[in-house]
Amino acid sequence: MDNNVDYKTLYFIIFLIIFFVFMIGTIIGSFLNVVILRAFSGESIVLPPSKCPKCGNKLKWWHNIPIISYLLLRGKCYFCKEKISIQYPIIEFITGVLFVLVFFKFGVQISTIFAFIIASLLVVISVTDIKERVVFDAHTYSLIAVGLIYNGYLTGQEVFEQINTIVGFPSSMMWFVTNPLTSSLVGLLLGVIIMETVARIGYLVAGDRAFGEGDTYIAAGLGAVFGWVNILIILLLSLIIQFAFTFPLFVVKQFKLGKYKTVASLILFIIMSGCYAYLDFKTNVFETLWIQLAAFAVLLIVAVYACISTLKGIKEKNNLTYLPFGPALAIAGIILLITNFSWTLY
Repeated sequence: MDNNVDYKTLYFIIFLIIFFVFMIGTIIGSFLNVVILRAFSGESIVLPPSKCPKCGNKLKWWHNIPIISYLLLRGKCYFCKEKISIQYPIIEFITGVLFVLVFFKFGVQISTIFAFIIASLLVVISVTDIKERVVFDAHTYSLIAVGLIYNGYLTGQEVFEQINTIVGFPSSMMWFVTNPLTSSLVGLLLGVIIMETVARIGYLVAGDRAFGEGDTYIAAGLGAVFGWVNILIILLLSLIIQFAFTFPLFVVKQFKLGKYKTVASLILFIIMSGCYAYLDFKTNVFETLWIQLAAFAVLLIVAVYACISTLKGIKEKNNLTYLPFGPALAIAGIILLITNFSWTLY
């Protein structure tokens, strides 16, 4: 019986912690909405006080309760009855959930505060990029600064801990190369170099940058936060995320434009790749080398044809399907932030 009481108490405490952290997150999410809105208007994020963007009336205190106010007001301004953007409760809810996930990842420590700030900046960057395809320097520079400060803090912590042991000051060359601050600086530079290289390849393919300069700054910030090894993971993961969102839209647009060969080649390549992977993993059909080489050759031919068809489509300006790349980078960063999917999380 005592054990049951203990478990009930434990579950209640866990619930209270989750609820408290979630509410803090929604409050921060409400502030992030202000940051996003005023980034476009150019107003200060401090003054003037919160107001309706339509009629300009100053909001009452109970108009600013995260999520609840939107429900109480039925999604309309109390004064002018104009619709309130659904963005407000969505950002508040997402930020609340992210804060809970971050808290359970890091617990009660200084790193949690940095993680909260990083998650908040990535939310802001994603929303401004999705809304207007704009990435503001103030947000990306803040991400870079937080990354450098955080990793500087971790490096200082390592130095302090080792000085107070018999080991003494960490003076080995390996430590100077692998400490968090060095990894952060290298990650920043690597993010810029890789993104700018890929961006300029766009001039050869489509006559324009593959993506905007803002995405380079986002990658620089993520490199500063996660270090040089993890920025490679983030870039690869962001490509997968971007492909997952862009590919269906691209295929639909190609079909509407009558590019049936392109659509067929892309779908055929995906089906054949799936079959190849399944057969290679589940059966011994590719045990003979010449069969494996023949299957791979067929797959390669289809892949090359699909690539050529796709590149031809991209070169036609009216045929280009564009989605901002910033949100994919931000999502990849958040995945690494709240999980252990990383080589060097400190």
